[in-house]
Amino acid sequence: MLIASILLLSAQTHAVVFDEHPVEGQLYPRDTQSLASVKITGRVQEPGWQTLTVYTERDGNPFAVEVQQLVYSGGHANFNVSVSIRAERHSYSFRLLLGNSVQSKLIETVRDVVAGDVFLLEGQSNTVAWDAYGEGLANREQSRWVRSFGSASADPMESFSDQNWYMADGEAALDKGTVGQWGLRMGRLLVDQTNIPVAIINGAVGATAIRYHLRHDHDPDDVRTMYGRLLTRARHAGVADSVRAILWHQGESDGSRAENYAEKFPQLYHDWLEDYPSVEQIYMFQVREGCAQPSIELREVQRRLKDFLPLLQVMSTTAVPSHDSCHFHYAGYAEFANRITRLVARDLYGSGITQNIDAPDIDSVTFANAAHDELLLTFRDLDDTLHFDPGVVSDFVLEDGVTVQSGTVSGNTILLSLSGATNSRTLSYIGHQLDGAWITNARGIGALTFMVLIRP
Repeated sequence: MLIASILLLSAQTHAVVFDEHPVEGQLYPRDTQSLASVKITGRVQEPGWQTLTVYTERDGNPFAVEVQQLVYSGGHANFNVSVSIRAERHSYSFRLLLGNSVQSKLIETVRDVVAGDVFLLEGQSNTVAWDAYGEGLANREQSRWVRSFGSASADPMESFSDQNWYMADGEAALDKGTVGQWGLRMGRLLVDQTNIPVAIINGAVGATAIRYHLRHDHDPDDVRTMYGRLLTRARHAGVADSVRAILWHQGESDGSRAENYAEKFPQLYHDWLEDYPSVEQIYMFQVREGCAQPSIELREVQRRLKDFLPLLQVMSTTAVPSHDSCHFHYAGYAEFANRITRLVARDLYGSGITQNIDAPDIDSVTFANAAHDELLLTFRDLDDTLHFDPGVVSDFVLEDGVTVQSGTVSGNTILLSLSGATNSRTLSYIGHQLDGAWITNARGIGALTFMVLIRP
């Protein structure tokens, strides 16, 4: 085709109407072959054009050229072009031109498109995880390969109307492209380990009990709800059917309502699997002693939910540093990211780092002698290396007031010596608010808190 001139034409004019096309900064979910199909469809409504050409560049270098002949019918010509891109730390751009025998018109240029994986974050303030202390440290983790879509605003119209892609931000709250401090670090760690770009969409809102997170079954997309806003953003981004994992930190605002939590979270879990059908894992952070005082009964519900919900895993927040009795400084949220990224890397990316990456989790508590003044704690992971700080004895509670005096580690067990014989039915490990003594594994991951029956 002889090109006599290049004319610029806005994609907003009536010459071309798009049904599908990439936008600036977009992340396309990759498939099992680590590829994504960038579809460009629509119709040319201006007569006289013979071809639609899509020039694709990879990091500014020629990558592909797709030419479609235009056939008019009823005053317009349909087009349907697809370009396959690879999930990698490389950026793709697209130029769309109309052409005939004498000229060519540039109708659209889209830059910085990538393929990769998608994660959703949901919960209350420790998922918002903004830079509440003005440390200015989180965005050191910013990367052009960690992106987000839309606004995390709790305002329904602002959330609905913002359909732009952004480089993910870890410091601001409830704003354009904000994902929180641990969300951003998790994304950066995953990109650095896998070379796969990621998109993270954070729908959390502070001080929200679980009832505010539930789906309105008659209108799942209702943007007046937290559930509806996150779902709408995911659908507008074109990723709702391709989410790999959902990460959840919530429960402080539910206080002592353990039975209600046991009922409501499974509802939310199953609704997620319905609306995000590709989800492979759901990760929950167990809340800890702190603001709103979530009860040990509620935390035990969180610990046990994974035994009934097959895609759920639970990570501890005990022994996470820099806690102010409610929220965390950057060092604390960075540890959130370190812990959860190891699980995601193992489960979704086949990482070989597998030992001492789960939170130590109690399996059973039994009397160790006939005098009932010793208890044997057996933990689930046989190959964990457990540590028992002496001061942690004050974090145990027996119903009859008998206290724990000391603990001795052997393999995956801890032998507790008591102040006397106990008639208690349960042993609780409640943790505490600030830094201090903990039960941990070799990576410093704190044990899940628990309230369990003592077996004979």
